[in-house]
Amino acid sequence: MYHIAAIGFTAAICSTFALLPQVIRVWKTKETDQLSGGAFTLMLIGAILWLTYGLLRQDIVIISANSITMIFIAYIVAIKARQRIGKTNDQENA
Repeated sequence: MYHIAAIGFTAAICSTFALLPQVIRVWKTKETDQLSGGAFTLMLIGAILWLTYGLLRQDIVIISANSITMIFIAYIVAIKARQRIGKTNDQENA
């Protein structure tokens, strides 16, 4: 049983922290023009559903991984939304 848990834990780490380079890049540059807002929104919904599933199953690996993933994705989606609102306001004022 330990091997199965180790596989799940390793997969969770890989999947979760695969987003970290993108988050760091957005943090440094504040640029999200090249990112698909729809794709990241869908990823956020998926992370919320996985988190819900983990909570219902009381699975700490799923809960932990998807909580972190949700924070990463929510940050990117928030920056993307803020930029979209800023561009809309700039166009209206021009």
